[in-house]
Amino acid sequence: MKDTVICFRISKGLRTALQRISDANRRSLSSTVEYILHEHIVGKRLYSAGEEKRRYVRKTIYGPALLRDEKGIAYPGMACDISAGGICISAPAGFPCEIGEGSRISVVFALPQAATPLTVTCFPRHVRPQDGLVRVGASFIDDGSPAYEAIRRGMMN
Repeated sequence: MKDTVICFRISKGLRTALQRISDANRRSLSSTVEYILHEHIVGKRLYSAGEEKRRYVRKTIYGPALLRDEKGIAYPGMACDISAGGICISAPAGFPCEIGEGSRISVVFALPQAATPLTVTCFPRHVRPQDGLVRVGASFIDDGSPAYEAIRRGMMN
């Protein structure tokens, strides 16, 4: 949860450079600044959110997503973070999603550096209410598809 607002002045040249990065990555200026700060601080090991239990490193992403339930009904959502193993999406509170290997959802989203959206099939792993929405954590079904390979390449950048 983001609970702190920071306001500061920067030079026009720095703002222009940040705006170019934002445009290239299809992020807001605020999201770009947060991402750069986060990567710098985590990279220098100045901040730790505790011991990571996940197998893959996660990257924060902010972008629209389209979720399809098992019946093929589409719901709008927002991609929150991604790893080589899965994705976290904010979905409407009514998004019907069962947890378990037998349940599958489809997610359409774009990586920040990508020009075209990717479609992946996932196993939902957790569904948690948050601020009138639900956060769905899902693991990718690695079928060797071009979308999955694009995600793996994107995680290396």
